[in-house]
Amino acid sequence: MTFMPKETKKGEFLLTLSGFLIAGLVGLLIGLSAFLIFKPTSSSSQKSAPPTTVEVPVARALPVHPKEIGVFRNNLLETINEEYVRIIGQALPAVVNIFSARPVEGSADLEDGNQKETKQKRKTWKKPPMDEETSLGSGIILSDDGNILTNAHLVKNAREIRVQLFDGRRYEAKLLGIDSPTDVAVLKISAQHLSVLNWGDSDALQVGEQVFAVGNPFGLTGSVSRGIVSAKGRNPTLSSTSYEDFIQTDAAINPGNSGGALINVRGELVGINTAIYSGNGGSNGIGFAIPSKLAKFAYASLLTKGKVIRGFLGVETQEVDEDLQQIFGLPTSEGALITKVEPHSPASKAGLQRGDIIVKYNELPVKDPAELRISVSQSPAGSKIPIVFYRDGQKHQIYVEITEQPENIASGANDESGGNPSWKVTVTGDLQNVFGGLHVVDLDPTLRSRLSLSPKATGIYLVDVEGGYPAFDLLYPGDVIEEIRRPGSAPIKIHSVAEFLQLINQIPATESVAVFLQRGNNQMFVLLKP
Repeated sequence: MTFMPKETKKGEFLLTLSGFLIAGLVGLLIGLSAFLIFKPTSSSSQKSAPPTTVEVPVARALPVHPKEIGVFRNNLLETINEEYVRIIGQALPAVVNIFSARPVEGSADLEDGNQKETKQKRKTWKKPPMDEETSLGSGIILSDDGNILTNAHLVKNAREIRVQLFDGRRYEAKLLGIDSPTDVAVLKISAQHLSVLNWGDSDALQVGEQVFAVGNPFGLTGSVSRGIVSAKGRNPTLSSTSYEDFIQTDAAINPGNSGGALINVRGELVGINTAIYSGNGGSNGIGFAIPSKLAKFAYASLLTKGKVIRGFLGVETQEVDEDLQQIFGLPTSEGALITKVEPHSPASKAGLQRGDIIVKYNELPVKDPAELRISVSQSPAGSKIPIVFYRDGQKHQIYVEITEQPENIASGANDESGGNPSWKVTVTGDLQNVFGGLHVVDLDPTLRSRLSLSPKATGIYLVDVEGGYPAFDLLYPGDVIEEIRRPGSAPIKIHSVAEFLQLINQIPATESVAVFLQRGNNQMFVLLKP
């Protein structure tokens, strides 16, 4: 039996143990590495993962598709710029400068200086026969034989009218016709080689659409400003006799632009610049233009007949607000509320009454009184027009035969106010509803005569309204209250103060009431709210 030395066996054992330890450590490292490499990624590891490199977007030109958006010679902005230049270049020669001279009274500064100097001036001064007041404005050439459209206020009562073309040529102009309600006039010059603007459709304009104002502001010939259509259907003066349906634009319009052209991006005439809204006489970004549809109607009538022939319905109307909508039981606040029906008029013959609300005329919706007035005016005499209206909350339809508008249709009472010692004044006092604080009297023959009312006119006369009551600032001294309407009830006519007091004492304090009254030359419904 052979035995190894004790020392040798111990060394070999240590060497073998060290090998095992090293091998195990290497295996552990390899296993751990494999575990980390192949372990599924958790949500927490996603959050802690280093950010990946993201490609930074670079602006690139969009591809041009010739069949869809046209072929651009250079780039889009340059093409738009070229179109602006082309359109304005066509419009400028068709817009003219208008000079008019009116006869005015002469004057002299006789009151300057001391008394002795004034007497001397009176001895030596001779009144000049006439002086001339020259106004500047614009006009639009609409035919190659020299017809020019402009504003009526530029040439009304003018002794002499001169026109200067864009190329500097000057001509005497003849006034063919004038229509003050639309502020339109037509001139004629004898000239050749004229540039003409084509009519556009103002009804097709949309708010936000680009437009250009072309004219001669402050005498600066051939000026152009650019803007958008800010609004349509504006009636800034709220006139009941004019035909205002203005296009509002923020294109700069200044004195001298009146009568000039408002054109669209196709170079078509869509409006006639006519007014500005300004406190200092300059442009504040609110200008008004007569729509081409309205101007074209007046232009054609002036050329063919020398005046504008309009249709006549025979009603006076007012707007419907949300409060009146509730009083009259209407589905919306649009329409024209009839306040007066002219005797023997088409409306009277068809059966329309005060308090009816017209919501559709000739198959077209009626938004407000101005829209109705324009639609009626453009209806030919003799035409039978369907009218849809509400009465006592119920919808009705009738046909009305339109006639030609009479020369003078405005009539009415004078606005007489103030007290009379012989009146027996009744005071409603502290009545706890909308009729508190009124001072009223009965209509008598003398009062009817003073107010130019019919001898059979009914109602009560308002002498005063005390401050602090609901009717203050809504009813005025001089009003004649003819009728009261409560929500959901038929109209109640007022014949005397006694009837009036009996009625108003039954009205709750929280109820709103519509009062129909005559105020000067106007008739209207006024809503009284608690």
